[in-house]
Amino acid sequence: MKQSRILVTLACCLAVGAGTARAGAPQPDQREEDFVHVCKGGPSKGQPCSIATQDADCPKSQCVLQTVSKTISGTLTIIAHDSVTDWLNGGADNRALTVMLQVKAPDGSRQTLAATYQNLATPTEPPQAPSNVVSIAMDEAALSNLASAVDGLMFVQPESTLSAQLQTLFSSTATPVLVAVRGNNVQFADHTGDGLATMLRFKVKVQFVEPV
Repeated sequence: MKQSRILVTLACCLAVGAGTARAGAPQPDQREEDFVHVCKGGPSKGQPCSIATQDADCPKSQCVLQTVSKTISGTLTIIAHDSVTDWLNGGADNRALTVMLQVKAPDGSRQTLAATYQNLATPTEPPQAPSNVVSIAMDEAALSNLASAVDGLMFVQPESTLSAQLQTLFSSTATPVLVAVRGNNVQFADHTGDGLATMLRFKVKVQFVEPV
């Protein structure tokens, strides 16, 4: 079984955007392969398959992601700050990344799940995710790159604490992942040139899946 991908955020955090960011992390099709797929139809309907060997595994059909939940709509907000300030004492050298996911729970209530990430060993350096997910530092510049290519976040999953909260909220033991992002309604505030944080917000869809 492949090791589960941990995203710093919905952790998403991700600096899997355009240009340099795209070169620094697995692409959506690579991440998708970490989860169970089955044949959509044909003589092998419902049987396990691999996208790489789709023609052989699923004659007259397609190899598709096997989901174990309905689609969950949400709003993902990612905030990167390269100059975290101590409000009382001043100073603006540390960096941090905050991820906030807003979803509607099964009982109809609106839920907001948020977490802040930091390089605790060296707070002046930007936070990072495991290299098999995102291999570049996640700072304001990376978030700026992501703004024009949010589809690069397809099939990422939250960091373990955020993932566990989603599992509890939706009564599932499977892995939550982003299965769709809406790039046509992105809100982006670029503050790479001043002391404020850079913010990115867009609509997403989440489903629970099983790792291979």
